[in-house]
Amino acid sequence: MSEPKPISIHIPPDLKPLIVPLRKFLDGNQVRPKYDHLVVGACIFAPSTPDHPNPRILLVQRAATERTFPNLWEVPGGSAEYSDPSILHSVARETFEETGLRLTRVVRQVGDGITFTARKNKNWIKLLFEIEVAELHGVAIEEAAERDFSNPAPVILNPEEHQNHAWVTEEELSHCTVTSGPYPPTTEAQLQGLRQAFALHDDRREWPEPSEE
Repeated sequence: MSEPKPISIHIPPDLKPLIVPLRKFLDGNQVRPKYDHLVVGACIFAPSTPDHPNPRILLVQRAATERTFPNLWEVPGGSAEYSDPSILHSVARETFEETGLRLTRVVRQVGDGITFTARKNKNWIKLLFEIEVAELHGVAIEEAAERDFSNPAPVILNPEEHQNHAWVTEEELSHCTVTSGPYPPTTEAQLQGLRQAFALHDDRREWPEPSEE
């Protein structure tokens, strides 16, 4: 896939501390522990329309040949790289590489991150971000009127990594577990992250605090 054309990207002030190189992030600081690896994920919601009033999030289905989590569903994303100017650049790069969509705005970070241990007991963290993309949120009014919003954006998948994509409502997600449903996610933690993304996207609700039990 060719490199995307340069576009203007809006980053909210509270995420400015994440405009740091990967090495600096992994090394940690007084308020953030040290990690060995960072994965980023992009939560992309389609704009609401009269025919599709409920929020829909973009999910991609992992290829059947993937070594881990084959055929399961996730948000677009992947590993941050040392060559990326910053963590948020990693989000833009991974989004484009996996979907062909160009990040224009980072709306918010979703949660505090999903931590896990993998590959020789290395400490990993996955950060989720709600973002907007040029192909959805930069559409002119007259173009939007003619668009088929049942498939709202021209998603271009890398067949070596993903085999399908879908725009999924919260209701559809409620019928999914890691072993069942139309869009079984890779892990329970990712399912919780998706639920939190919907809650934060919907300004009418607040995400409940985690139980201390």
